[in-house]
Amino acid sequence: MNITALILIGASTGGPGRIYSILSSLERHFGGTVIIAQHMSAPFIPSFVHQMQSITPLPIVAVTSPIKLERGEIYICSITSRLSQKEGEIWLEPMEEGNYPYNPQIDLLFSSASHLSPALKRLGVILTGIGDDGALGSLSLYESGGDCLFESEASSIVYGMPRRAKELVCNGNVGSIEEIIERIKEYGGLDVRMV
Repeated sequence: MNITALILIGASTGGPGRIYSILSSLERHFGGTVIIAQHMSAPFIPSFVHQMQSITPLPIVAVTSPIKLERGEIYICSITSRLSQKEGEIWLEPMEEGNYPYNPQIDLLFSSASHLSPALKRLGVILTGIGDDGALGSLSLYESGGDCLFESEASSIVYGMPRRAKELVCNGNVGSIEEIIERIKEYGGLDVRMV
């Protein structure tokens, strides 16, 4: 497995600006693998990906079909997607069927990460947003040994999703967007090793 650190980011209202801040801070040597589930209608995803690609040297992929994940790349879910492990490789697979309340659904993405090898470092980040998507997925990820990080009330544009996730994952960490950026950079640093 060439992936050492998997960073999952879930966001809704106010999320694009937060994601812009995160991705623009990542440098070419960043070694983490980032998956983003931003609540957004699928037709708007390509322009969102194009905008994000202009601010980072790292490759960004809009996920529209099953794809094997690589170290140092960023993946943006076009629709609800899940992670799986096949012969030591991590794949991200769009769910073509299903009536999901959000596009893409954060809970399903985060929950699927809980079934990956515990040797893989996994960080789930819930950013600003309305509702509670991502809370149950964060709990599942945490219970499987993953790390969780939630945007603080003072930092959030809408303190819905991070609040609910923190309620379920009492031991999850909380931070401002600046602190979240530093944690992500640390998590995907060159010195990251599998535990």
